Amino acid sequence: MDKGKVFERLMLLARKNSLQVQFLPLQASYGRIYNNRIGIANNMSIEQINHTLAHELAHAYLHYDKGDITEGTGGYAEQAERTAKMLLDFATV
Repeated sequence: MDKGKVFERLMLLARKNSLQVQFLPLQASYGRIYNNRIGIANNMSIEQINHTLAHELAHAYLHYDKGDITEGTGGYAEQAERTAKMLLDFATV
């Protein structure tokens, strides 16, 4: 499937869950989530954007009740990565 269509599907998923997505000049990471806002680095390819957006959406679904997960404890990044792969596989069907 076209990478632009995958992006549209991921954005629809974000909107359905009242998540705001913004492209920002992030330097320390590819993406961040805070409350209902997702920040995506604005200097990536569409494939990287799709992957990062799927990863951050996974955090929104899986870890919404965990508080600050930036310290990397609890295997949250690995869980989000696996879920992102599943989302991308589904979005390309």
